[in-house]
Amino acid sequence: MAPKSQQHDAEACASEQSFRQLAESIGAVFRITEAGEGQMIYLSPGFEEIGGRSRDTLYGSSSAWLEAIHPEDRERMVEITEAIHERGGYDEEYRIVRPDGSARWVRDRAFPIRNESGNVNRIAAILEDVTERKLLEREVIEINDRERSRLGQDLHDGICQQLVSIAFATDLLRRDLIAKSPGEAVRAAKINALLDSAITQARNLSHALCPVNLAGDGLAVALRALAGGASQGSGVVCGADCSEAVFIHDYAVATHLYRIAQEAVQNAIKYANPTQILIRLAQSGNSILLSITDNGLGNDADEERNFGIGLSIIKYRTRMAGGQLEVQQNSSGGTIISCTFQQKRTRESLHDTDFQLLGAKG
Repeated sequence: MAPKSQQHDAEACASEQSFRQLAESIGAVFRITEAGEGQMIYLSPGFEEIGGRSRDTLYGSSSAWLEAIHPEDRERMVEITEAIHERGGYDEEYRIVRPDGSARWVRDRAFPIRNESGNVNRIAAILEDVTERKLLEREVIEINDRERSRLGQDLHDGICQQLVSIAFATDLLRRDLIAKSPGEAVRAAKINALLDSAITQARNLSHALCPVNLAGDGLAVALRALAGGASQGSGVVCGADCSEAVFIHDYAVATHLYRIAQEAVQNAIKYANPTQILIRLAQSGNSILLSITDNGLGNDADEERNFGIGLSIIKYRTRMAGGQLEVQQNSSGGTIISCTFQQKRTRESLHDTDFQLLGAKG
């Protein structure tokens, strides 16, 4: 019978071999790094297809992994990785830049490994290439935005204009009836008032579906209109502290920020029963902050805020805008949803973005 030490070594060797077979056969990429310096201990071969580079280039340097992350995502991932001891792991999506300049989106799920003393000494992670999914999601969002804009434009040019014509004709009828039949004139005036209310609601809906001039300094104007429409339609006092000094170069980003605010306001009204909502838009250098604060449910530890599907939409649009999302409890009751976005100095065209996302696989 073999000594226990030899038996233990044999079992360890078999276990390591089984691990490598598993790690190298699954579609995802498996990696293990040192918790402190970030030195790569193991990286499965699948990374070479995603990252477009040899694994050896990442074993030689503790900073090589971070250098492979897209510059716009790198700082966020550094902060998240450094806080993994407190977080107990993370589940993030970011871009890996390949040597040819193209980029692939990955989903990175990491968790800490503790030694016998209970200290975190290694980090294990599983990466999946989600580039095609990101492209599909973006296409769905863009189609949704285009359809909203089309419906808003049709509503404005069609139903709104017809209602205005009917209201004008009704007012002419009221004037004719003043001398002939005062009682009927009063009834006509009431009809005219109802038409005016319908026109206002239709216009507010049209503007909500198709906000105009969002790029540049137009987002602040659109957010104030959003707050005004929410106040009229719900009875909630919805205010907007939005500076027109905020200048957004990219129309797509401005659209995402508007839809984030729209979704957050509608979500609060639907689920939190607030009396007040505040939309705030501010800029400091290239950093833009959008926050939506309500005083509804969520002021008690026992109360659970039901976000429905709205929070998933907000999270996705935040990622699409290249921002960071924070959802926290308001000290005076309710919830604060904050989106921080670092504005790019130059705008990428849609074609360039698609090219970077799709880059060569092999």
